[in-house]
Amino acid sequence: MASLALACYMDTQTRACHTAASAPTSTQFPTARAAPSTISSQTTTDRLPSVHPISPAAIFARAAVDCPPPLASRTTRLTGFLPVAYPSAGATRSCGHPLCSHHHRLDRFAGLASILSQFLHPPPSVLTTKRSIRHGVFPPLHGMSSRNPLGAQQRAQQRAPSGSTLQAHQRGISSSHLSPHSPVRKDGLADHGQLSDPADAATASSQASSAPSRHGATPRRAGASKLRLELSNEHGIISGPATDSPLGTPSIMSQSAAPDSSTDVSGNRSPALSRASHSDSAIPPMPMPHRRTSMQRFVASNKTAVPATAPVKRDSKPKQYTIEVPSAAPRYLSTNKHDTVHRDPFNKGLFSGNADFFPWTGRHHEDEWSTEAIQKGTWDRGSQNETSSARLAVYPSLKQKTGLNALSTIFMGVLNQRRNRGQITAPSTFKPPPRVTLTDTKREVWLKDLANPTISLRRLSRTIPHGIRGRTLLDQCLNKNVPTERAVWLAKCVGANEIRAFKRKGVTGALVMGNELKWIRDWTIFVEQFVDSVVSSVAETDWKQRVTYSIRLATVLYSEHLLDRDHYLEWIVSGLENSNQAKLPMWILIAQICWADILRSRKPGRRLVFALLNHLNTIYNDPDRDILIPLSNQLVSLLKSLLASNPESFIQPLQWLKYRECLSGFLPTDEQALQHAYRSINQRNSELLVSSTASPPVGGKEHLVKLLDATLHGKVDRELPLKCWSTSEDKTQILKTVIEWVTSFHRPGLEKIYTAANLLRAWASFRANTTGAILDTLDSIQPDDVVRKQAVYRLVNELARTGHFSVSQYIQWLIARGNCHSAADIEDAGPCASRLLVELPVYCISEDRKMDRANLLRRAANYDVADEARDIDIAIKCVNQTVGLCAPSNDDHESLPSKPIPLRKLVNRIKSSSFALKSAVGAHLRDAIQSLLPPRLDTGVSLNVFTSTRTILEATGDFSMLGDVIKSCAKMSNIEVLAACVDTINVNLQVLLAVGIADELFTLYVDRLKAVSREHGLVARPLLAALSSLAHRMPNQTEMAKNLQQELTQTDRSNPIDACSPVSDNMVSQATSPEGEVSEQIDKLLATGNSVDHHTMNRLFRNIAPRLEAGWNKLDASRRVYASLLARLRIFDTQHFDKLMSDWVSHIRSLKERPALLELIPLLISLGCLSMVTVLHTANAAPVAANVHAVDSDPPRGSAIYLQELLQLILRKLPKENALTTEESYRFVVYQQSAKIEHSKALLLMIRNAVQEYSILRNRSTTATLPLDDRTCQDDVLEALRVLVVADPTAAAEALSMKDLAPEASALVRTVTAKLLAPGDENTQSSFDKILGLANELTMPFCQLSLNMELSLAQQSQNTAGTAGEQQESQFDVFARAMDSAIEARNIMWTGMLPCLSDDITQHLRSQAHGRFLDMIPSSKASNFAELATSEDRIQLAKNLLGVIEAIISGQPPSKSAQLTSTLVEKLTDLWELITVRDPNLSVAQDAVRKHWLPALLRFITLHSISSSSSEAAAPAAPPSAATPGAAVNKAVSNVSPTAGNHEARARIVFVLCGILFALESQQTLPPNGKLAQQVFDIALLLVDALPDEMRQHCARSVLASPSAFPGAGGSAAPARGTSDSRIYYLFSAPRPTAADNLMLAHRDKSAVPLSAAARGLGAMYGIGPTLQERYSHFNFRRWEALSEPTPNVGENDTSLSLGLFEAIKIQ
Repeated sequence: MASLALACYMDTQTRACHTAASAPTSTQFPTARAAPSTISSQTTTDRLPSVHPISPAAIFARAAVDCPPPLASRTTRLTGFLPVAYPSAGATRSCGHPLCSHHHRLDRFAGLASILSQFLHPPPSVLTTKRSIRHGVFPPLHGMSSRNPLGAQQRAQQRAPSGSTLQAHQRGISSSHLSPHSPVRKDGLADHGQLSDPADAATASSQASSAPSRHGATPRRAGASKLRLELSNEHGIISGPATDSPLGTPSIMSQSAAPDSSTDVSGNRSPALSRASHSDSAIPPMPMPHRRTSMQRFVASNKTAVPATAPVKRDSKPKQYTIEVPSAAPRYLSTNKHDTVHRDPFNKGLFSGNADFFPWTGRHHEDEWSTEAIQKGTWDRGSQNETSSARLAVYPSLKQKTGLNALSTIFMGVLNQRRNRGQITAPSTFKPPPRVTLTDTKREVWLKDLANPTISLRRLSRTIPHGIRGRTLLDQCLNKNVPTERAVWLAKCVGANEIRAFKRKGVTGALVMGNELKWIRDWTIFVEQFVDSVVSSVAETDWKQRVTYSIRLATVLYSEHLLDRDHYLEWIVSGLENSNQAKLPMWILIAQICWADILRSRKPGRRLVFALLNHLNTIYNDPDRDILIPLSNQLVSLLKSLLASNPESFIQPLQWLKYRECLSGFLPTDEQALQHAYRSINQRNSELLVSSTASPPVGGKEHLVKLLDATLHGKVDRELPLKCWSTSEDKTQILKTVIEWVTSFHRPGLEKIYTAANLLRAWASFRANTTGAILDTLDSIQPDDVVRKQAVYRLVNELARTGHFSVSQYIQWLIARGNCHSAADIEDAGPCASRLLVELPVYCISEDRKMDRANLLRRAANYDVADEARDIDIAIKCVNQTVGLCAPSNDDHESLPSKPIPLRKLVNRIKSSSFALKSAVGAHLRDAIQSLLPPRLDTGVSLNVFTSTRTILEATGDFSMLGDVIKSCAKMSNIEVLAACVDTINVNLQVLLAVGIADELFTLYVDRLKAVSREHGLVARPLLAALSSLAHRMPNQTEMAKNLQQELTQTDRSNPIDACSPVSDNMVSQATSPEGEVSEQIDKLLATGNSVDHHTMNRLFRNIAPRLEAGWNKLDASRRVYASLLARLRIFDTQHFDKLMSDWVSHIRSLKERPALLELIPLLISLGCLSMVTVLHTANAAPVAANVHAVDSDPPRGSAIYLQELLQLILRKLPKENALTTEESYRFVVYQQSAKIEHSKALLLMIRNAVQEYSILRNRSTTATLPLDDRTCQDDVLEALRVLVVADPTAAAEALSMKDLAPEASALVRTVTAKLLAPGDENTQSSFDKILGLANELTMPFCQLSLNMELSLAQQSQNTAGTAGEQQESQFDVFARAMDSAIEARNIMWTGMLPCLSDDITQHLRSQAHGRFLDMIPSSKASNFAELATSEDRIQLAKNLLGVIEAIISGQPPSKSAQLTSTLVEKLTDLWELITVRDPNLSVAQDAVRKHWLPALLRFITLHSISSSSSEAAAPAAPPSAATPGAAVNKAVSNVSPTAGNHEARARIVFVLCGILFALESQQTLPPNGKLAQQVFDIALLLVDALPDEMRQHCARSVLASPSAFPGAGGSAAPARGTSDSRIYYLFSAPRPTAADNLMLAHRDKSAVPLSAAARGLGAMYGIGPTLQERYSHFNFRRWEALSEPTPNVGENDTSLSLGLFEAIKIQ
């Protein structure tokens, strides 16, 4: 009561003082809204502590200036400072600060405070802490005094602006600072938006007073928040840029200049606190210090206020107590959340993140209610230990001589104390909350409580039920919709208990760690399965919400390190790789959540990139890709960002080669940055690419030749002209290569002529100088080279017909050279350049050019072109007479013989004539045939006329005219002629494909077959059979061939008598013969069903086969009859019949006495009962020597010469006398061609066996005549071998290898290969120098064959001779010397044939080149190191050896032997040492190493990195000293497990490459753009992909943490740490260190070293203790133990990490 009386007395004195001191102002507030009286200034002065002797007004102003909400907001909360309508006890109250609209819980004395506040209103004199004043730090300005500073003039009254402008402005300001949804105040607009007019102000006040308080309190004064209004006006007039706070609450920026806040709304300069305070305006202002700028910046929000809503009826139900942060509470910017100095200046640990908002805890100094707090207010009293300024104690010490040492001791002591306070000194004592056993009902209730966020987790932690774990836990959280944070809490509780259970079993630490890792791996799998199942359940109604929840929960678990991160990322990448297009967007979404973590490591990042490329490539090749445009756009968008940010993930040569074209097609061409990134990645991958059969060459002459060779085997490519034209930028070289190819002796056949002609015609649109290229080639053709000259003549004739060869240019070139001077120049044996003038097609040359040509020929040798024209005319008339095209006239009888010249004789005469005559005859035949065909109906072309025309055109090689003739004959209706035309296409299919007319002709005759069938009502079987045979050989006609074959089979079943139409009359006449009985049985089978059983077929076959053999022995017509029966029998079961036929042919081969194969085999093949495949396979099945030695007859016959006879039958044209008809003989050429093209490997093996058979027989008898003795047969074999060698050089080399060949056949095979390589050379042996010298792009296959032959011969001598080892070594030495000679001559073209050698030869050559190359690498141990490193000869020789090694490795599968050896590691380490040495005398040598030796060795490593597996590397040499990088390498991989085996060398190379990378980047002299360093990093990427995980992790630890991993200055190991380069983390896919990884546990012992006397004195003076002796160990921070409320009981330390760690801030 004494206090109450004192308060009443003080209030009375205050009222009297104010009444006597001043008069009321003109503006009066309503009496009902009058504010309680305030204490006078004099009274306030008596109550202030005697810290600063200043006036009360200054204290009030200083309090307003020095009171910021962020720093001293609690000290500004004075009871009764502003008129506040206090609610009942237990409600919330305002802190009273002018900027704070937050509300706080009242303590238990709230009722008393509300009573006392009606009498006592302490002044707002809040003292800034002594500590802040002492250090000269003032809080930021957020309020202003209501009176002017002392000594300042009173400013004139400001005229308030009128109108709605200020009103709108003030409302905008108020709405930006206060939210209308404040839980207490409803008059925010009245407080901040005062109207300029008094009447409006009164109206606003009345409206504000009429609104009841939210909690039923008494109405508040509208003018009570005047200071808030003044501050708002300051912000409104001068304000900075506005921004939103992190949580959407408005923030306010500091003010620099604003009008005086003492001006009220009416323009009067009044404090506007109460009517009694208006007398204060007479008090002179006090001198005040300048306001400091704000230390904490606030930003004013520009959000408009939402209109106040009507009050909602209060819910009377009791609610769980929760801390509610008001929505309008100013919140600090997130950028300052780590600024502990300005965030929590009083170090109370009560900071809430909002200005002046401290939830009631009972521990705040303002919550300590006392009389002093009621009377004087509250303020921070600072530290009790700081009684005075530190200057008085420290400054005298600094004046002494030892001042610096004293200051250093002080600072060091402070830092030591700070470090000691910031250490962890005790291990974790965390205990997870226990789990209890509950019933299902209680467990469901507990889970529902967990889903309720209003129920405390501490309460739930008492009864965590058993049985909720793994997948069940995740499903329950999903089904109950448990909030993510609470679900993670439950997972941590369960996981901590599960992991803790492993430690209770008394097992060792290693086993505990293993069990823990296994449990985390299983838990990760559960999470993955959970997400996968939820994503897959698309049929669920709430699928979107479930998917969102599951992904969010999995992401939180991942981000908090509660999963096996590597396994989780592996699952994401695997899902993205294996996803279909329907689920791909979802997997992309999941991957994008962990996008940065995936791309941070090499292993998942590379897989992610190429998974996206694979999906994009699938869309690119999809015919319906238009539908997938949205998906492709998303993929392209992701790949664009990856191209720019993660180009390293695209480094994978083989996969990049597969997807680069697709990616290039999707990238926009106008984005230069993306195109540059794409080209850079493409270049980096190309440098790592090793060319092989799987990866075709990217360009050059060799590539062009391969494209051209592919056309010789019937491969049609419509893009061939463009592909060939793009092989090189040198277009002249392309033209020259094509002409050399077409005129080469090593490319047989006429297909090449028409292929080259079409290419040259197509390139005419590119303005290619075809004529000039041909003329440049003419001089390189020797006069006696008939083959090349004929090829040039044919090519020029084809081009001249279409005008693509300029005759005028040729004549001008010829005149300028002056070639035509004598008759020898234009003879057949004359130079090709001048002889071509005679061979030109005269009929298609203009008259002017004919005259020029005639003049040149007449001047040369009196060559009369009139005689030439007469010969051409006579030849055409003879052709007409022989073929029967037209009857000769009377004038022709004088020049023509009385009888027509026989066709064979006429053909021979035409073949021996010039191409001028041949081309004229061909053109005449085409025109004559076209003139006889429809629309003329009175004439036609008979079969004889067509066959004669075909014979002439085929003999002259004029297939372009033949194609036109066949095309014209398609209009005929004669079935026999149509069938003959189709057979002609079939026989000359390869040439007609090259001409480019075969597809058109096939389509034309298929349509003709349909038309003929419609006209006659029956299927024309001859035409159908011819088309069916042709369709099987036509490219891209598989489906048509199947349909035609099915129709032919059905026709033969329906009309069996037509199956053998050539002899159908004989079959009818022999119906009563034995063969007639068999025929009847077959007819019955055909009539009854479509198939027969094997027993019946065997019986019929055994019945027919002996009779066929008998007819063969007799050479009578029964052979055809029984062959026809076999062909009809084959229809029932082709597979079983072929098996029976194969056995029978094997029986034929074993016959010692038999007729010639010519009398039977062609007939069987032609009639269709024997296939060429069966003939070839049976010929190669039995051993050769057994059949040869089984026959002792002389001369050999029967089975002894079976292979030679069969080879002669396949390769040679059938003689005129045979068992076949003319058309059958013509069609038999098709089967002969199929053996060369479709069964080339079987034919090569048969040639080998035939040569071996011939050699054995020739060795036995030198006088016997054998089939291969025929010169024509030998030429046919050579011609066939040329085709086969070009088609498949590797197969030819294997077939003709000496390895398993009989010794007798070696000489013959060597002779054959020598003739293939050099046709005109009589020397039958080829030396290595000769082979390497003749090697070029065109002769490469034949050089491969000869080289393999010679090297395999050396191996054969090894197996037969006693000193074989020496002979083999000498043979390889000879080849090594030949290679050296070729390399020195800069001839490395021959290296392209090395991959086709046999494996053992290749291995031997590679090992030799491997050793020689490594020996060339300079070493620092050599005395003449500088000379060796800078020698140009050694550098060039090393490059050539590297080319040899690359040629050997390319084109072969990865070797199983060791590739990356320890010797290679040592050489690379030597170069590492040389690069790091800082010796000015070695600068030139170091430049040579960087420019030549290191790139060469890096390429060598790349070539050997393609091996899939490697054997144990050779034992390493003696390790270098520990001061060298080599010692670091050996130490880094010294503890590699033995199971790593062949990966050890790879790991060591990666380690050295990392060192070289850093060494190069530290050098000042680098190649342009750091290309060498990038190449080193790319090779490291290539090598590390093949390392196992354990090896990769070990290398990562070695590189990242090894103190002696990398060389320092002078080549010695630097005693510093390793590296933290992000590229190394990416390379080894190593996790980056986190803050938890750096936590250390300090074990402290008292120091045994005593302190000095001065130190002890300073320590006693300044409170600095002695230094502690410490040892550290890693503190294992367990993520599972980081729980917010781990136990039911509240303790001082509820976390696994001691909160004492935060004591370090006390020293700051």
